[in-house]
Amino acid sequence: MNGAKIFYEIFNFIWFPFSVILASGKPKRTIDRLFDQLYEIGIESLPLIFVTSVFLGLVITIQTYYQISGMLPKYFLGLTVGRMVMIELAPVLSGLVITGRSVSAMAAEIGSMKITEQLDALRVMKIDPKYFLAQPRLLAVVIITPILNGVMLLVTLLIGAIYAQLFYHTDLSVFFYGLTHPFAPRIFWVSFIKSTIFGFWCGASGLYYGFKVEGGTKEVGKAVTNAIVTATVLILVLDFLVALIFF
Repeated sequence: MNGAKIFYEIFNFIWFPFSVILASGKPKRTIDRLFDQLYEIGIESLPLIFVTSVFLGLVITIQTYYQISGMLPKYFLGLTVGRMVMIELAPVLSGLVITGRSVSAMAAEIGSMKITEQLDALRVMKIDPKYFLAQPRLLAVVIITPILNGVMLLVTLLIGAIYAQLFYHTDLSVFFYGLTHPFAPRIFWVSFIKSTIFGFWCGASGLYYGFKVEGGTKEVGKAVTNAIVTATVLILVLDFLVALIFF
């Protein structure tokens, strides 16, 4: 019985974001709310993305230089930092930032609306909550996550290059030579493919657990926890699956 319940739960979770996408209503409502969500999820996340990127660039440059110092030419610093950031660190960390800041908020907002019967009020007015509330949020997080990934890539690599020149006497041209020679376009695009997939399923986690809330405010807290845990595990699992497919 438990096995059947788990299978049913997994099926519901997988189907949920597609049911959100297929939900229908008046397009203007979705577009207006989409821009609101793009601002809340994207623009308001930029300070955190910037701070994360700066320290990521510093740490990864220091650690990489420590590993290659005295053994490999200096341009390997740019090559190694670039590949690590593009393939792995930027998409994963941007996904985790979105999870901590926005996925948790989605679960809390939708869960609070569920227990205060605001979702039922929408249904009484013949408005599908999945269309009106969930669809703009899911679309926004799918759009904004790869953009934030690109911002993190840019800031991290610039900070790494500047730090390498100031403290390791590695000229910017040498750093960026390593970054671009050899350069495989697949490495660049996989970074954005990963972040788009992470955004889709992380957004689905927040919305799914928000819509599942039953009871009182304590259940909203549980929904937030479940959404964050699920999204974090999904990032790691999906990261592995994408690596298998593309590498």
